[in-house]
Amino acid sequence: MRLILDFDGVIADLSERYYRVYRWSLTEIATPEQTITPLSKTDFWQLERLKTTRPEIALKSGLTNSQTKQYIQLRKENAHALKNMIHDRIIDGSLQALQIAKSLGWEIMTVTMRRHSELAEVIRLNPRLEEFFPGDRRFTKPEEAEHDRDLNQKPLLLKTTLASLSPAESTWMVGDTEADIRAAQTCNIPVIAVLSGIRDRQILEDFRPDYIANDLLEAVTLIQTKL
Repeated sequence: MRLILDFDGVIADLSERYYRVYRWSLTEIATPEQTITPLSKTDFWQLERLKTTRPEIALKSGLTNSQTKQYIQLRKENAHALKNMIHDRIIDGSLQALQIAKSLGWEIMTVTMRRHSELAEVIRLNPRLEEFFPGDRRFTKPEEAEHDRDLNQKPLLLKTTLASLSPAESTWMVGDTEADIRAAQTCNIPVIAVLSGIRDRQILEDFRPDYIANDLLEAVTLIQTKL
């Protein structure tokens, strides 16, 4: 049994990192006399999960139309900076789920749209992950690849990854975005979408995953019942 996992939203919670970059960007852009109205973390993350555009978030926060371009640029430059990876958190239950999968003898790997350096950094900060994702079980996008093109890049990365591996008796994928669902469907792999990441249920349902689970622990339990 081969278990392919997206990393962000399945293993790692990015909400704190994204929120801190959002708040910092507002203060960097606002003029001294300008009143900004930062969203709460809960409201900000809900908008992110609904795929609200960055200009919309900027305007809701008190920036002007002319400032939205700068907001987008600052976010692009800083949201995935290695120095900000310290704010990523391991999602509750994910280590337990990984331990269960390992105890069952499953082959575990991550196919992620993080760059190699970005994945290595969060594993360095959370050493227990090394047990489940040694170097040869990490499949990442190239260092020079752009972010925000996941819907096109993820299916290609998964296809390339599978071509490099020996056949498995069964393979399942767990992800948190439409890109993960599309990738698995392209490669004819059953996919479980989890609600612990950056998309809400309605968006995930629109892409018709095989199943939806609250988190990785629930997904692993579900897979056990299907094998």
